[in-house]
Amino acid sequence: MLHDLPLHALTALYLLITAVTAVALDATDRLVLTVYLWLWMRAAALCLMMYLLVVEVTISAIGRSRRPLTAAVIRMWGRIGFRALPALALLINMAVFYGAFTSLKNMLPLFALDWQDKQIADFSRWLHFGYTPWRLLHLVLGQPAVTRFVEFLYVPVWLGLLIGLPILLGLRRDLAQLRVRYILTMFLCFALLGNAVAALGMSGGPAFYGQITGDHARYGELIDYLAFSSGRPFSAWDIQQYLWACFQAGKPQLGSGISAFPSLHVAMATLFVLAGRQLAPWLGRVLAVYGLLILLGSVHLGWHYAIDGYASMLGTMLLWSIAGWIARRLSRSTTAAETGSECLTKLPGTGRFACGHDGAAGVL
Repeated sequence: MLHDLPLHALTALYLLITAVTAVALDATDRLVLTVYLWLWMRAAALCLMMYLLVVEVTISAIGRSRRPLTAAVIRMWGRIGFRALPALALLINMAVFYGAFTSLKNMLPLFALDWQDKQIADFSRWLHFGYTPWRLLHLVLGQPAVTRFVEFLYVPVWLGLLIGLPILLGLRRDLAQLRVRYILTMFLCFALLGNAVAALGMSGGPAFYGQITGDHARYGELIDYLAFSSGRPFSAWDIQQYLWACFQAGKPQLGSGISAFPSLHVAMATLFVLAGRQLAPWLGRVLAVYGLLILLGSVHLGWHYAIDGYASMLGTMLLWSIAGWIARRLSRSTTAAETGSECLTKLPGTGRFACGHDGAAGVL
């Protein structure tokens, strides 16, 4: 728990900022701090069950255990038992943090100066030498089967990684420094990129360009194409209709809030790569391919302008570097605190104490 205390303190500060902002804007009705709590718990339980059945039971089966499931449960608990309660506390922390983020995201239109969609779209086109990025991608990705695959990567796979990676880091005692660095970067991405920067560059993205600017022709062809997946699981078009309905009603719901610049989807995909490289080189390479597909998919599915993803990648790498420096400092401080709190052993007949578990480290 000592390693995780800075993360809990950061969430407490973020909650305070969210509450003060809501009161200042007279928008307390947009506070939905616990909207993700039970969903997050169920998703975490599902991730653990999948790990148990796919990894641990397979190991038991290879070892020819008579009771592979029982052996798998015992082995997994032996690995994570020490971190069970701290990991649960961290999971609740993150669920509440995302609730605060969604609350603030739904407040952005109340204090943002103006929508910047036209300026961002024009700049994105200029950056690509006069070409519109989604049209270039459509030449390759513009097939229903390919688009459905991209939608699958963009929603369920992305959510699985968003929840699964923190669970892995939260349960591994040996990954304390990486855990702090990863979750701190994630918090900073959502708070700084997703709230502060998003307020300065308020935009809805291609999916809502027509509703925001009144120009339905610029991205109309893309939106019309995406409508083919309506009614199917994780359809980008259906999710976009849901988000716009929530926006018009002014009622925060699960995942609601509209802001395109910068892209948190790409930011988290970048963070997956950075963390994956620390865990295993092969995992980093796999996640790099996945991150590239998310970057392309964010444009192809009409969620973002290309520049949204570029800004997110740069911002996430900068925050990762800052979080790494902070995590190293915290790790040294925590190690020193743990060393200093070792039990003091009283030396018989002397009234003096020795420092260390065996009384041999020094005499006080």
